Amino acid sequence: MQQRAEWTSGTSQEIVAALRERIRPAVLRRRDRIEEHVGRYWISWRSRKRDRVFAEVRALRGRVQVFILPGPRDLRDAKGLARRAPRTQGWGWFRSRIEVSSMDSVEPAARLIVQSYERVVRRENGRHEPRPTRLAQDL
Repeated sequence: MQQRAEWTSGTSQEIVAALRERIRPAVLRRRDRIEEHVGRYWISWRSRKRDRVFAEVRALRGRVQVFILPGPRDLRDAKGLARRAPRTQGWGWFRSRIEVSSMDSVEPAARLIVQSYERVVRRENGRHEPRPTRLAQDL
């Protein structure tokens, strides 16, 4: 029987550092910089060029959770990592949640984060997509 590696803060730091390194080439290609804001329980990654957050990372017990902008159906996700983000998490604008529990999942997770980043920098104005207009009902 294999022994499971104990989850430590060092492990979550390794995962976050590995994700950071894997998204860096996409950012450099666009001649952009990532501003990293660190809170007590989360790290946000913001495109300096577009002044828009594209990912939020939370280290939890036993895993790292990453919230990104595109919905799961909009992502090219061969490993099936992306799940729908609950409304109560992700500040209300992230639509997908990724769970990274080992270094094996870092590469596919980084590809999804890059897709979120590229969605932000491709946008003309960095705003949400327009919602269909609702017609008011007569009372």
